[in-house]
Amino acid sequence: MKINSLALILLLSSIPCFAQCKSELEPYASGFDTIKEDSFSFLDTILNDIRVVGYGEDTHGTAEFTLLAKELMEYLSEKYHFKILIIETGFGEGQYLDDYIQGKRDDLKTILEDHNSTWRYKTKEFYQLMNWLKAYNNNTADKIHLYGCEMQYVISDVHKIREYLEKVNADYQIDGFEKHLWQSMEESEKVDYYISYAKLKKYFIDNHELFKRKTSEEEFSLAYHHIVVLGQFVTAINQHAEQRKHDFRDIYMAENIQWILNFHGNTSKALYWAHNAHVGDWVDNGIIDVTGHQLRKMYGDSYFNIATDFGTGEFLAFSQDWKMETFGYDSVLEDTFTECLRKYGSPNTFLNLRKAREHNELTGYLNSAFTTMSGAGAQVRNQPTETKEIGKAFDGIIYLDKTSKINWAE
Repeated sequence: MKINSLALILLLSSIPCFAQCKSELEPYASGFDTIKEDSFSFLDTILNDIRVVGYGEDTHGTAEFTLLAKELMEYLSEKYHFKILIIETGFGEGQYLDDYIQGKRDDLKTILEDHNSTWRYKTKEFYQLMNWLKAYNNNTADKIHLYGCEMQYVISDVHKIREYLEKVNADYQIDGFEKHLWQSMEESEKVDYYISYAKLKKYFIDNHELFKRKTSEEEFSLAYHHIVVLGQFVTAINQHAEQRKHDFRDIYMAENIQWILNFHGNTSKALYWAHNAHVGDWVDNGIIDVTGHQLRKMYGDSYFNIATDFGTGEFLAFSQDWKMETFGYDSVLEDTFTECLRKYGSPNTFLNLRKAREHNELTGYLNSAFTTMSGAGAQVRNQPTETKEIGKAFDGIIYLDKTSKINWAE
C-alpha cells in the first residue's frame, strides 16, 4: 500500500494565534511507558463513582487504539468491576461477538465474515482482544459481556430474532432489512420495511407471555430489543435529509447504551469504545448532538470520557476517493496541543481534564479550542490537524507518542 506523507501539508497548516500550552496544566498530566493494564494507575483515584467510561479513538485504523481498549477493559474489570464492553458496531453484530466470548461459538473468523459490517475489527489486534475476553470468561463466573450500540446495519438483528423464534417454535417469517442505512432505497422499500417491523413488533407483544414461558423474561427482553433496533433503523431511513440520519444514529447509540446498562441492573458499569467524534460531550460540527453528549445528559458526572491523540506513526484509512491506504506523520506540528501533550509525558501522557477544570485560572483556557493532530474516522481528513473544544468536551485525554497501522487478521 502507498504511504502518503503529510509532512508538506503540516508545514503549510495554519497555526493558531493563541498559546496552546499552559504551564498550570502540567501538574494534571501523568506520563506512562507502555499500553498495559498496570500502567493505568493514573486512573486509580478518579473512577470510584463512574458508571460509564467513554473511550474515544482518534483513528479507526490504528493498532494501538485496539490494544489500549483491551488493556483498559482489563484494568476497569479488575479495579472497578466493569463487566460490559460496548463497541461501535451493530447491536445484532455485537450479540454474535458476545456468543464467542461466552463460549457459545468458536468460529470468530466466520462471525467477522458473516455477521460483521465493520472492516476495522478484522485485525490481529481485535482477535487478541476477543480471545482475551473469551479466556477471561472461561476462568470466572463473573463474566464480561460485549455489545454493539449501532443501528446502521440490522440484518444481524434479524438473524438473532429468527434464532429466538426458532427457539420458541414459532414459524413467523421476517421480510426485508437486507440494506443498510446509507444505501439508496425506493420509497416502496421503506414502506415495506416499516410494515415488516410493525407486524413483527405486534407479534412479539401479542405472544409475550407465551414466549416468556418458553424461554425467560431476560431472553424475551433481549430478543425484543433487536426489534427496537429495527424500529430505530426504520425511523432513520425515512429521514430525507442526510444530516438527520447522522443525528438519529448518535441518539440511538446512546439509547442502546442506556438499555444495555438497564438490562444488566443498577450496579452495572460499561466501557464504551468508539471514535472521539461519538464519545465527546459536544455537539459535533455544530450540528449533531452526539452520543457522548447524550450520555452526559443521562448520567451526569458518572460518565467519564477519555479522548485519544497521537504523535507520529502510520494508520490505515480510506482516501478521499475511498481507496484503503496507509497514511502517516513523521513529526508533531509545533504550536499544537498535541505538542503540549508530547512534552508532558514520557513518552505517553494522560491528562486529567476534569480535575484541571477545578482550577479557576484554567477555566477559560480549557473552554477554548485546541489544535491537535488529526487522523481519520473511516476516511482520512483533508487536513492533518483539527481545532475543537477538547478541553471542554472530555474529562481526560491519552496521548500515544508512536503508533502503527492495524494488522489484518488475514
